[in-house]
Amino acid sequence: MSGEIKSADGTTIRWRAAGEGPPFVLVPGGLGDEHAFDPLVEKLTDRLRCITIGRRGKGFSGDAPVYSFDHEYHDVAAVLDAVAPPRFLFGHSSGAICALGATLMAGVDKLVLVEPPLPLDEPGIDYARHSEVQAALKHGAAEAAVLLAFHHALKLEPAAIEALRSRDDWPAVLRRGVAWLHELDEINQLPADVERYRAIEAPTLLIYGTATQPRRRNAVEALSRAMPNAEVIGFTGYGHDVANAAPDAVASAVLAFLAR
Repeated sequence: MSGEIKSADGTTIRWRAAGEGPPFVLVPGGLGDEHAFDPLVEKLTDRLRCITIGRRGKGFSGDAPVYSFDHEYHDVAAVLDAVAPPRFLFGHSSGAICALGATLMAGVDKLVLVEPPLPLDEPGIDYARHSEVQAALKHGAAEAAVLLAFHHALKLEPAAIEALRSRDDWPAVLRRGVAWLHELDEINQLPADVERYRAIEAPTLLIYGTATQPRRRNAVEALSRAMPNAEVIGFTGYGHDVANAAPDAVASAVLAFLAR
């Protein structure tokens, strides 16, 4: 089942719905599509109606000539307005940044965030490497630009990058990757602190994997100190993909949090 809504700028934003129960809106990371959380969603659908957003520019939803996080904050807020109440929101990686922005804009009842890549310790991508990525794009070398960003922004090892390139759906991943490059511009322009998120009073569950990169854990811990009603849970041995790699454990934590 799917649905759609017009965002503030007129862009059509679509979502995929599964399950029965209170609506639970999920915002994928920069490379994710409307199936990004399928392993986790499978564990939640007995209790929740999972609404997975297809983010703009990634194929399922529409797009606009100019990208900004502000547009995506409005996208998430529009979906929340369409499916709520209650206003339960989940975001992973850059989708968690979008969830934070939407919460500041429109408010939520409960918020779950997985490792938002806030530029606290360092920019989303080193400025010199970012220039290389932009130059590759300018010269029509989209795949080279995405691969550079995988290495220098996501800090993926060559074996992990090659594993992505060998996937049957690599052409679709690459298309989403090109769209994701615009997010790096936005991440680099975010404040290098969490001060504005102190205004979020909604109960918040912050999730990380203990094997994640230190910069990601540091962002989670900084948010936990800033947000007045936040709690943190770490899942031992998992990395940035913890929500899908440990779906039973993450689903259990999410359900317990939402039930309180």
